[in-house]
Amino acid sequence: MRSFVRLSPRLANNSLLRNTPSLAPGHILPGARWNYHILDSVKGDNTHLSTVFKAEVVPHNNVNNAPQWAIIKAASPENTIATENLARERATYRFSGVSSAACFRQMYDVIDNNTIAVEWLDTTLAEVEYQPNMRMYALITKFLNAALASCIVLDGHRHVNTDYKPANILLSGIDTERVTAKVGDLVFPVGERAHAQPLAMRAPEVFLGQACTGPSQVWAVAAMLLCWIQPGILGASDSPSSWINEAWCMAKIKRLFPDWGIPTPDKVDGHVLQAVVKSARRMSRDESSMQAILPFGEEMQKVDMPQQLKEVLHFILVVNPAERPSASSMLGSSELQAFEQFVGV
Repeated sequence: MRSFVRLSPRLANNSLLRNTPSLAPGHILPGARWNYHILDSVKGDNTHLSTVFKAEVVPHNNVNNAPQWAIIKAASPENTIATENLARERATYRFSGVSSAACFRQMYDVIDNNTIAVEWLDTTLAEVEYQPNMRMYALITKFLNAALASCIVLDGHRHVNTDYKPANILLSGIDTERVTAKVGDLVFPVGERAHAQPLAMRAPEVFLGQACTGPSQVWAVAAMLLCWIQPGILGASDSPSSWINEAWCMAKIKRLFPDWGIPTPDKVDGHVLQAVVKSARRMSRDESSMQAILPFGEEMQKVDMPQQLKEVLHFILVVNPAERPSASSMLGSSELQAFEQFVGV
């Protein structure tokens, strides 16, 4: 697992503000498109390496149709990882079709190499609690279509989003009939191997050291939906020790999908991965808490959701990436169409 020293949010903010005093709350940040009145810091899910602020948009003279709010993302020059991630995000918005795609949060301004202004949306999927009702099912169709559409755009540039998670699905108007769903925080080239994807959303092949590719991000979209509906079914939130998190997650996948063959240690490279697969194989057989996890079809019987949605998840969550549907085939699938007809989209 990648290791790095990270400043506490308080120290990180202070360091950033010392380097760029215009980001202090109350200041006006000048942009090429608009100016931005810095308001409050945004906490998020505590995994962001950049510092994030909400800002009020201050239009230039004679500018109409400016939005009311924006997000300011800033990476401290002292934080190499945050700076590299922000550079990747800026570069991704320059790809053909990304800045104009409705599935992505809009980029408003590149203030400097370490600061950008992007679209504000009211909330995230992580802040919405799943409930089995038609309003939620309509919300699912919105963000599922947005996430899959984003996969298609990125596939065209041989890039993947390695950070699909509920906190990166941005939402507005969730209490209205005009819900907006967009994807935020972008991305890595196809072939990224450095423990890509959050643990709960990580594809089986990525756990085994393979590259994160188009099929891997499709798995992540479905896993994100599943984990939002049934928290803890994947991932390491209930792992007894952070030292075994990856093996714990792999054992869960094995319990849900018994046909997935976790290789023996002699079939993988590296001492760390060999130890992980050995532990995962043992946990899936012998760990008492794992025995409560049933095969996917049976596990879904415990969850209050329409059969059409269960079939969507079953269609996508295929452990063999070569057999997993692509994002485009998923968008055109009879399974998704049946769910949308059920919702009345």
